[in-house]
Amino acid sequence: MPDFTAYHAAYAWLFETLVTDPQGGRFLAPKTAAEQKAHFQAQIGRTADFLAYVGHPERVVPAVHVAGTSGKGSVTVMMAHLLRAAGWQVGHHTSPYLQLPLEKLVANGRLLPPSDFVALVETFRAHYTAWLAQGGDSLRYGEAWAAVVFLWLARSPLDWAVVETSLGGRFDPTNVLPAKLAIITNVDWDHEQVLGPTLADIAWHKAGIIKPNQPVVTAVTHPEALAVVRREAAARHAPLYAMGEQWHTTFSAEGLLTVHAPFHTYADLAVGRGYQAHNAAVAVVALDVLGQAQGWPPLTAAQVEQALAAVRFAGRLEQVQDAPPVMLDGAHNPHKMAALIATISPTYAGRPITAVVGAIRGKNSAAMLAALKPIVTRFILTQPHVPGKPAFTPQELVALLGETGAAVETAANTAEAIALALAQPTDLVLITGSLYLVGEARAYWYPTLNLLAQAEAGVHEPLY
Repeated sequence: MPDFTAYHAAYAWLFETLVTDPQGGRFLAPKTAAEQKAHFQAQIGRTADFLAYVGHPERVVPAVHVAGTSGKGSVTVMMAHLLRAAGWQVGHHTSPYLQLPLEKLVANGRLLPPSDFVALVETFRAHYTAWLAQGGDSLRYGEAWAAVVFLWLARSPLDWAVVETSLGGRFDPTNVLPAKLAIITNVDWDHEQVLGPTLADIAWHKAGIIKPNQPVVTAVTHPEALAVVRREAAARHAPLYAMGEQWHTTFSAEGLLTVHAPFHTYADLAVGRGYQAHNAAVAVVALDVLGQAQGWPPLTAAQVEQALAAVRFAGRLEQVQDAPPVMLDGAHNPHKMAALIATISPTYAGRPITAVVGAIRGKNSAAMLAALKPIVTRFILTQPHVPGKPAFTPQELVALLGETGAAVETAANTAEAIALALAQPTDLVLITGSLYLVGEARAYWYPTLNLLAQAEAGVHEPLY
């Protein structure tokens, strides 16, 4: 096994230098609307100032920017695969990462090697030290990560980048990106305490990634939210391609998806059903619109299907074991949970389900647990342990669950919860409620050191 001491030291410096609130007190300290707006504006202002200081690396590689309440990580990965099928060298960034920060730095399906990550952090550190010495403002962790990603893109031999927002969009540190296409997957309830309190407010944040005169693709259908997206697009003279208007989808009796995109039709795609089929349609439409704007020849339906078939999603409907079956899904809001349940219910109808659930504070865990009640026969309630992001305790989740006919157990940590869950060999084990929980659980089947070794060796990891 290679020595990853330098890699761990580089990430420790990045984390320990820039995470100013490791206990997550900010989650517990409410802000007024004015305070939250000032926080957001300062965040993107610091990011823009630092990137200007280092020569605007965010402007080097043409990019697609992806926002939305649900599905944006999956659409980001799918879009990257479709661009590669079109013949381009493609980097992509998703947020948050599950096991390795290298998941934010993926080029043509390969994680950045740990040794290259060390060099990248050293480059950022030199710039940042000089920036502070000449009086620049200290960056926060998320802002620094945006800078690291853009520095990586600028020094990589890439033709296109696909970049997922972290939170919201308008004031997200990634929104310094002069994207050639914006994708807004949907708008639903999540992060209401900082983006809300209404769907229109949340939509306003997501619509903030729309760039002047550049197209935007959206699957937003809620009238109030879509009206906000429509106004933003009109104000920026950005061509809008909305689901149900400029594009739509149909399924055949055999379950094959046809995407009626604005410029071409992609017929009879074998991509399954459920929420990932919906995400696939969004990505296909996005490529159709971008290709038209860039003057590219369209992909055939066969090329699209082949590209999407190669996509594997870490932590999204990911089955990591067969006996008993274990599925990881990072559903962390009511909309995602409803989509998860609708997707798995036809396959596992009548089968006992053990749900391992943990959640970060600020999430509507009561609604997520309520959605699980009708299909779950046994709950194991636990908590992820994430610096800077306090979680609900298992006992608090018990209270939020309330009355249920299912068996209810608690576990102090993810490892203990997995051991309890696997003791029932007849059940489907569903691990959900938080991407952070899923990341901790995934290490049981995919040890982190093994992933690091694969990345250093340049092995194509099919789950990214």
